[in-house]
Amino acid sequence: MDIVCSEIPESERPYFADPADRNYLRYAKFADLDGLMYLRTRLAQLSPTATVRDFSPSEYYDTQADVLIVVGGPPWNAKYREFLPQLPFHFEPHPLGEDDPLVVPQLNDLMIGPRWTEHHELLEDLAVITRLTLAQGTTVFLLGGCLTLGVLGATYCFLEGQRGARSVSYVTEQVGHDDFVLVTEARRVGGITDVADLTMVNPLLLLARRHHEPFTVVVDNTRRYTN
Repeated sequence: MDIVCSEIPESERPYFADPADRNYLRYAKFADLDGLMYLRTRLAQLSPTATVRDFSPSEYYDTQADVLIVVGGPPWNAKYREFLPQLPFHFEPHPLGEDDPLVVPQLNDLMIGPRWTEHHELLEDLAVITRLTLAQGTTVFLLGGCLTLGVLGATYCFLEGQRGARSVSYVTEQVGHDDFVLVTEARRVGGITDVADLTMVNPLLLLARRHHEPFTVVVDNTRRYTN
């Protein structure tokens, strides 16, 4: 399993992210580091015999891994951007410090993004999980969000104990082994990242395709969010 995690732009990195620095720390250039560490920990627990390696997009090369997991959305993950032409959505890019909302063209250009309190405190983000199966046999998972909270929620969704297992079962019942895109809420409650059990709170959106056909809508609860 290869994990390609987003990386902080060079202009925003700490000085010790430079390999030439005497106190160089490789992980200092990684963004979404909490999601990466959670993934590595859970994969080690669930599949202790698997070989798991992590890369930044600038380090990665095609290894023809059995599973490729891309962590972090397109703005800071060049590997994620490579898959965008295949996807039925995109994140609208905004300047650093602003939200990058999710846009779904086939739903009348639906645009949804994070929710904030009137005091500019983050309430919830969108966790966006995509599975693609390549002809060569590699299964690709893209774990994204408008902000870091959504990315972390995407890593939790299918791996968080029995709740995650139930969510996996729900998606399997809906789409089987087809490619899919799933969007659900990720909330911050008392500093805790909270993602619902999909059998209890169905996703905002689920799209699927078979054999590289166009994606079609399987579940659409987006009114719950837009209202």
